[in-house]
Amino acid sequence: MRLWQRIVAAVLCVALAGLAGAAYLHRERLAGQWMAYRVGRAADFEEAARTLAWFEADADREPRIRDLVTRWGAGNARFDYYLARYVASPDSSEALRKRFSLELAWREGLLPRWTQFWSWRAGEQVEHRVEEILGYVELLLSTDEQARQITWREVLDLQAIFCLSGQPKWAERLSPDNWRDRYAAWRASRPEGPIAARHASKPFPDWEGPLP
Repeated sequence: MRLWQRIVAAVLCVALAGLAGAAYLHRERLAGQWMAYRVGRAADFEEAARTLAWFEADADREPRIRDLVTRWGAGNARFDYYLARYVASPDSSEALRKRFSLELAWREGLLPRWTQFWSWRAGEQVEHRVEEILGYVELLLSTDEQARQITWREVLDLQAIFCLSGQPKWAERLSPDNWRDRYAAWRASRPEGPIAARHASKPFPDWEGPLP
């Protein structure tokens, strides 16, 4: 082998070793990107749910969940549909719901997007669903269990309801710890009468085509 060929071969070996090392160091992030891609390409919710469960599988799942949630509302409506439906389902962990809820306040446009999905999922009886949830919350407030916290799933319900009432500021960074004060402030400032919640005709403004 000529000298220049040896040099080229050596350079290629070094480059390949560098790529392999970089891939190894970032293997978790690359795996997350691939799994998120699979979610967006899933043929139905059941397939997407199995893939989403991967993000919650390990004890050290927080980085996976964080990276997953940052992809919501980033331009892939199909991915958004599957993740929002998963978060609202019994399969989701509270850790994922917490990260998802907090993300809604950190990026502009996510709270209205979640609210539309929530009202769409509630169906034609969305106003009844709103009153049902508010009745449950009022019942909690009427008890002596001041330490009672609501779940992150219930937080997501209230965030949507606050937005539907035209008071999104109380939905931002709502949590199981501050929900009583936030709810009381919202109740004092909300318009009189029932919340005029309308059933959304599709999950998101940018949704096109039939549902998977």
